Amino acid sequence: MQCRYLYCYPPSKTWSRITDRRYSMRIGPNIYKRQDGRWEARIMIGKRADGKPQYKSLYARSYRDVSLAKKDFQNNVHFNAPVSMGNTVLFSIAAKDWLEHNRKNWKPSTYNKYKNYLESYIYPCWKDTPAGRITQETYDLLFSYLEKILSDSSLRVINTILKSCLKYTLKSVPIDFKTLSINANPVEILTAAEISNLLYRLRNRVDLNTVGILFALYTGVRLGELCSLKLEDLDLEDRVCHVHHTLQRIQNPDRKPDEPKTCLHIGLTKNGKQRVIPLHDYLLGLLQKIQGNYAPSDYLLSGTSIPVEPRTMENRFKKVLKNYGIREVHFHVLRHTFATQCIESGIDVKALSEILGHSSVKITMDKYVHLTMRFKQNQITILQFPEKNRIF
Repeated sequence: MQCRYLYCYPPSKTWSRITDRRYSMRIGPNIYKRQDGRWEARIMIGKRADGKPQYKSLYARSYRDVSLAKKDFQNNVHFNAPVSMGNTVLFSIAAKDWLEHNRKNWKPSTYNKYKNYLESYIYPCWKDTPAGRITQETYDLLFSYLEKILSDSSLRVINTILKSCLKYTLKSVPIDFKTLSINANPVEILTAAEISNLLYRLRNRVDLNTVGILFALYTGVRLGELCSLKLEDLDLEDRVCHVHHTLQRIQNPDRKPDEPKTCLHIGLTKNGKQRVIPLHDYLLGLLQKIQGNYAPSDYLLSGTSIPVEPRTMENRFKKVLKNYGIREVHFHVLRHTFATQCIESGIDVKALSEILGHSSVKITMDKYVHLTMRFKQNQITILQFPEKNRIF
């Protein structure tokens, strides 16, 4: 078979589709031979507003010439970039402008997190680097250093900061960000024996600590949401709980020298949406016993107008586990245990996702459900294969 392209393959439908294209087969890193005999090198110079890559094409009469032209362009791309404030301003100044511009759209905790990550991990490496001089190589060097000292979740935050900041400053993103795994360290859940032990021990106790632990186990609320609940949020007649807020201790971003470094903040829930959670019969009876002892405006965990902090409740929970001989786990494990028990009990997945306040069922199933071996063994007994009726 005679072929005017670089490589020849046996005739096939696939090959006929290839030869109909403007270019021959790819033989290098984005370097092609065109039908007119010239070689073309494509270089990604950024991303458009819609996220699609933006390329620049270089041409030459030979592969060697176009390869050299590509390397020369990449080594000197910052000199050819149009002169603008976004290209010449230092990254540290651009990042501070980005922080202040978006501050009103973020929760205080998000603003503090981004600010801390910039100051701790990005500024030391890029503080004196112009935003317009940041290339793929610059990012790769930073990432190679940070992945030795940070977890995947922290690296995802770094990527979020850089992507948003560069897009705000340069109106494009000149680098490809590395993809990181999401479920590297799955959260544990309480075992059946641990759940039974905990419920047996707490059954005859009617104090607010017990109410808080059982409330989390039977509703799956987050710790911050639990700490922000007031008695008036509980509608025992309709058997529901209204979750409006979350409570956090955060850094005081605008503190004066004589003010504390941190402060309690009551804000919207994690996804900013309020939700209504149905109350289990067991939990309903427990809440009815304590409702008359406190004012509607009192917090559920304290019984006063002053809330219990998440860290305090976390410590109380660990003390309870220690006293009852149960292994030490984080309070958040109660939320995962609730989700898993709901699925194993046959609760509808969509209903569970809304109870937990997730934006999609996928998050619920991928992150919060950890089926036990006992459940899997029971499920396998359902399996049946069809058999032909035998005639003897």
